[in-house]
Amino acid sequence: MTDHESNSRSKHQFQGVERSLQRAWAKGAGLIDEEFARPMIAVVNTYQDFSPENVHLRQVADAVKSGIRMAGGTPCEFNTFHVTDSETFASVGMRYVLPSRDVVADMIELMVEGHRLDGMVLIGSGDKVMPGMVMAAARLDLPAIMLYGGPTPVGRYRGRKVFLETVYDGVGEHIRGELSSADLKGLEDNHFPFAGACDTATSGNTAGIYTEALGLALPHSGTLPAGSNYQLRAAKYSGMRIMDLLRDDVRPSKILTKEAFENAMRVGMAVGGSTNMVLHFMAMAKEAGVALSFDTWDALSRTTPTLVKLAPSGPWGVTELNEAGGVPAVMKALGAGINRGALSVSGKTAGEIVDEARIEDPEVIHTAADPVEPEGSLFILKGSLAPEGAVVKASGVTKAMWACTLTARVFDEEEGAIAALRSGSIKPGTCVVIRNEGTKGGPGMREMLGATSALMGAGLGDSCALVTDGRFSGATHGPAIGYVTPEAARGGVIAVVRDGDPISIDLAARRLDLDVPEKEIGARWEAYVAPEPRVKRGYLKFYSEHVAPASEGAVMPRF
Repeated sequence: MTDHESNSRSKHQFQGVERSLQRAWAKGAGLIDEEFARPMIAVVNTYQDFSPENVHLRQVADAVKSGIRMAGGTPCEFNTFHVTDSETFASVGMRYVLPSRDVVADMIELMVEGHRLDGMVLIGSGDKVMPGMVMAAARLDLPAIMLYGGPTPVGRYRGRKVFLETVYDGVGEHIRGELSSADLKGLEDNHFPFAGACDTATSGNTAGIYTEALGLALPHSGTLPAGSNYQLRAAKYSGMRIMDLLRDDVRPSKILTKEAFENAMRVGMAVGGSTNMVLHFMAMAKEAGVALSFDTWDALSRTTPTLVKLAPSGPWGVTELNEAGGVPAVMKALGAGINRGALSVSGKTAGEIVDEARIEDPEVIHTAADPVEPEGSLFILKGSLAPEGAVVKASGVTKAMWACTLTARVFDEEEGAIAALRSGSIKPGTCVVIRNEGTKGGPGMREMLGATSALMGAGLGDSCALVTDGRFSGATHGPAIGYVTPEAARGGVIAVVRDGDPISIDLAARRLDLDVPEKEIGARWEAYVAPEPRVKRGYLKFYSEHVAPASEGAVMPRF
């Protein structure tokens, strides 16, 4: 028997006379003989008690396990982890967030293969957790279904919607004297009404949307409010559905096709999703054996309209998108842009899901005939400053900043840029350049939400830009260009930019250029001295020595 024969793995692990010790050991945890005779299903949870998007997931996992039992399986729950982005912004801790994605995939592989479990229900909440789970599903190619932890409805304070970026931008408003300390605390205290991810197009919520659009989650489940009765029912159905997938031998390799990836990319751009999905899609696609690059994103962006203005680029929360029809309604609105034949874990094709969908609120979800913007929210820029590409969420940039030439002010890490912005020393017309924050040079490629929020909080969103070889949070808005490749630590020209250099940005032309003569650039390289590595031991040292560049998905060598 082979691994590709349904229900064979756990039988080989736990049944028969020679497996008496294995059963004895599991019985020590309370399992009974009847449970070994059933397919054993991994329930991979990301519960932790100090992150709002994870704190409710014990109850969600219990509902999943109920569904598995009702359908004749034995659930086997274990935890992976979530290095919480929003609790590490603008700190050394952020360097550990992106590296955690590949470790999540590795942990799932080690546990599921080590215990020879038959299938997986993956309960994730968090930007790096979700793609890490997709990577594991693609790598193991066992029947798998995902369930996102979900958003919480937007917080409110004195008539104002309180998103993640509202609080962060509020710091700058307070420093400028425009927001009292009491009102800043009011924003802080009223950000989360319940458990769940904040109600904005953060990278985590973007992942909930794109994993559903990929076909790895049940229709509508990617935007359900966290901990709601709707989500708990979806959790039970997900648990039941994994048993059908196991019986019918429906594996991720049948779902994670090129057509499915294109569907999910279009949906992500149509709702103004996080720039982080560019990075993660390349990593997920590589595990699935699908070719995907910056150029793929560029081509799809040009033919994908923006149909929903989710915060921070617009007024709508993810829970409001859910009420308006969710991911199926966005797919319906995209019309001919969707590959109808792509299969999903529901057993339905994308076309069948679209045919059943309804756009409940056309104010939230526009159609392709009446888009918010004619092109997708994410643009791939190239030019002398980014020969291999850079990424910008164009939907969050004011039209005044789409074409401009700015004067560089250079910083070798995010903290220096934040200090300068907070002190008022950054003037209109400046391009804030933050380098040595890439996958290798960071190491870990920190999200620059601290810097972008400082820029927006300083009132410079219409007159300054931020360019970095680091990356950005889904909560980032304003003229923020990240993922500049090659990064400084890999010999990218961003390493030799100097204060006062002119930098040209042209979003319509997809250009990012350093307007300095090549001869001068050559002279700077001759005098260049690379900085000492920031980390000289531990996991980040190993990561910096092995991780691929952002333009290749920042993957670790697992192939």
